[in-house]
Amino acid sequence: MGLLSKTISKLAPAQYLPSSGNPGQDDFSWSVSLNLGVWLKIETKNVQSLTLYIEYFDSRGKQLLLVDTQLQDGDTEILFSNLVKVPIKGSISDVSLLISYADPSFNFQIDELFIRVIEPPSDPTRLRKIS
Repeated sequence: MGLLSKTISKLAPAQYLPSSGNPGQDDFSWSVSLNLGVWLKIETKNVQSLTLYIEYFDSRGKQLLLVDTQLQDGDTEILFSNLVKVPIKGSISDVSLLISYADPSFNFQIDELFIRVIEPPSDPTRLRKIS
């Protein structure tokens, strides 16, 4: 049996773009760090592996980035959480969060979705001062 997936959320630009915006040059490589948390209420109680991904498009085409993997073991709630660095070439568009699962009867509701862009410090020397 193959894995299935559902889009759990489309992201608005303010949720994933740094304050510097979305570069327009197709050959410009950059990245953005996102602190993500997704709480799901699970309506099915099967044991299976669940995986959260970020899917987006840049000048290379469709990209898929692993965020977190959890084991659903009969619990009614599950938390995905991670700090991910999203590598981008050119501008980024059509950003979504996807959940991958094996059981066709898998059903859930989003309890809470947390997304924060982690901006690099404006003063690079701050990185050396923090230990």
